[in-house]
Amino acid sequence: MRIKKHKKYSKEDLIERMRKITLLHSTGSKNSVYVYKNANIEVDYIAVSKIVPSQFYYLEKVLSKIGEVEKALRNLKIDLFDLEGHISYQTNESDYRFSLLPVIVEYQREEDGTISPMILDGLHRVLLARKKNLKKIKAVKISNVDLEHPVFGHPNPGGWEDVKSVKTVPDKKNKRLWRFPVDEAYKYYRDFNSAFGNVGKPRK
Repeated sequence: MRIKKHKKYSKEDLIERMRKITLLHSTGSKNSVYVYKNANIEVDYIAVSKIVPSQFYYLEKVLSKIGEVEKALRNLKIDLFDLEGHISYQTNESDYRFSLLPVIVEYQREEDGTISPMILDGLHRVLLARKKNLKKIKAVKISNVDLEHPVFGHPNPGGWEDVKSVKTVPDKKNKRLWRFPVDEAYKYYRDFNSAFGNVGKPRK
């Protein structure tokens, strides 16, 4: 993989765009819900060991592709795990122009009072960081989100040991420990593509 074009954006631009992210069901409607409008948002380092997974699976092919992206960025002297702002880029393998943000972590208070730094975007990057034995990575850290809009899933009770490699994405009910009935849970999904272009699509 080779990155043909890329553009860097500042931390300020990143945070401004984060505040424009809407809940998926409201994207493009007259009553868009800007889930992070009044939240605390910072870009800072986080200990890899503290980050909590919420899903039960990862895709080996995506992990491999993230490894290729990390190497291609390193050739441009850009550290995938130390992004201050965000990047748009295009590779020699695709016509897509992707957006790459730091790992996004949202601090969610559970019923027992614990506060979990849960991954909302970047699970495969955190897995790669763990494989590389990195102690810390740069992340978008979000807290004090409106209580009406909690994260759609609970932390994975088994932690990283319960995040298994799969070849295809499992059925919705088997993806994670949902906070709500599955059909209702997606109402709380944060639509990062409402403020950034091509976030979360396969980086092929």
